[in-house]
Amino acid sequence: MKYSEIRHKDVIDSNGEKVGNIIDCIVDVSENKIALKHLVLGGGLIEELLESIKARPDIDPVCNVSDLDSISDKVYLKVSRDTLKKTIDPGVMSKTDLNFSKLGKLHVVDADGLKLGNIIDLWFDLNSRMWLVLGGGFIEELLEKLRAQPEIDLLVPMDFIHTITTETITLKTTKFELESTCEDEYAKVKKELTTPKSSGASSSHQIRLGPGMNLR
Repeated sequence: MKYSEIRHKDVIDSNGEKVGNIIDCIVDVSENKIALKHLVLGGGLIEELLESIKARPDIDPVCNVSDLDSISDKVYLKVSRDTLKKTIDPGVMSKTDLNFSKLGKLHVVDADGLKLGNIIDLWFDLNSRMWLVLGGGFIEELLEKLRAQPEIDLLVPMDFIHTITTETITLKTTKFELESTCEDEYAKVKKELTTPKSSGASSSHQIRLGPGMNLR
């Protein structure tokens, strides 16, 4: 499952009420690791427009990843809306936190200093590990969308990260080692998805976006 697949989904609280929809996420980048921390919820189009032009303060509610119950056509919470904190509340955003748009501006370079691209998505595999999805520049992404060239996005596991600064994420491995890892992961996922399931096996996989959150 990718972060992009849950973006814009409606969020329903424990009382069955719609809280908003997912418009952003907040990650922690301390200790040279990246971990999903919060999902940011937005309201209607008018509300978001007023916030974008500074006509009203940006006080979007956030749900901690531990608040998540399940994800399907909607995102369901284990808590009610009145327990949710807001982006301006103390403790929500720390000095080591970034929203997704700022995370995507960091340059990712390999162990040889070769620029690999920028983070365009987050992917959670069948073993509940989070990977960074890397893409190229605007022209490359446009060509991929137009099917003018194949998608060549790279996947970066968290243990491949060496250091994180305010501008750059440096990896422990080279581009060639990373490409080999991506090919191996693709082969494992392909085998998992094409292997016939036993009659008593569940067809859904358990996904964990963070500690304590098992989603189906």
